[in-house]
Amino acid sequence: MVDLPLLRPMLATGSPPYDSEEHLFEVKWDGYRCLSYLWENATTLYSRNCIDLTPRFPELAQLHLGVNSMPAILDGEIVALVEGKPSFAALQSRGRMQDSKAIGRACRVHPATLIVFDVLYAGGKNVMNSPLEERKKLLAEMVKKKEQGMIISQYVHEHGLDLYQACISQGLEGVMAKKLGSLYQPGRRSSHWQKFKHIRQADLIICGYQHRSGGGLGSLVLGGYQGNRLVYQGKVGTGFSEQEGAILLAALDKLAAVKETVPVPQKERRHTIFVQPLLVCSVDYLNVTTEGFLRHPVYRGIRRDKLPGECTFIEQQ
Repeated sequence: MVDLPLLRPMLATGSPPYDSEEHLFEVKWDGYRCLSYLWENATTLYSRNCIDLTPRFPELAQLHLGVNSMPAILDGEIVALVEGKPSFAALQSRGRMQDSKAIGRACRVHPATLIVFDVLYAGGKNVMNSPLEERKKLLAEMVKKKEQGMIISQYVHEHGLDLYQACISQGLEGVMAKKLGSLYQPGRRSSHWQKFKHIRQADLIICGYQHRSGGGLGSLVLGGYQGNRLVYQGKVGTGFSEQEGAILLAALDKLAAVKETVPVPQKERRHTIFVQPLLVCSVDYLNVTTEGFLRHPVYRGIRRDKLPGECTFIEQQ
């Protein structure tokens, strides 16, 4: 077996949507980033942190049968399609499973698909220094069109805004913009790749907080009302500066509660200092997990114009 290097995928920076003749644009899939290592008789799937995902997605363990020019490394996203759209909730449920029988059942209910969009090695040769458009052409030649479990990501030139609006209207996560002529930079976050994310916003109640290691504000514990009951929606630990964090801490110290104000997971309880649920803050977020926690929340500020009773629990969308 030819030795292939263990690599980490290239990462993107954030950007508002735009059109550009110097870029191609493709759907940003809501899944698990994956580098697939393909040999003549084996497939191994590695996460962006080099964790072997193959045992959790056995339906993808034969992808090498549908690819030419091996050994190869392909970059892509593992998704679970529900009614033709990626469902991170379904994928997250799959990713947590350990029992082989449960995984086998899940394969039949929500089979995973690998959407590939780049190639790093082909025929044992490093192609990362080839321009993006050449790698795209090579990828199309490598993947057999009828291979189950693998789809090549399609793209458009120039019209990033139209694609972004189309994705948003279909409830997709967003768009990736990739500069023509750019090289693949493993493990690096490069402005040659930019992501247009569909960001949602919510107003939620600060129910507590946690200190960061070494002192200072680490995160805010958030909740929203479901009827008359206050329900935990997760934590937000980004978006505030050190100075703003100190101001928030001073305000929250004055609202200290003697008992738990919102039920939180057991692992969070001993780290959380609860406060009276009187302050409302605005957060940006991507979507909501099956547990009802916000994904990738970012703090945007205190909403002094909004009452806690107006903050309703954000349902999964």
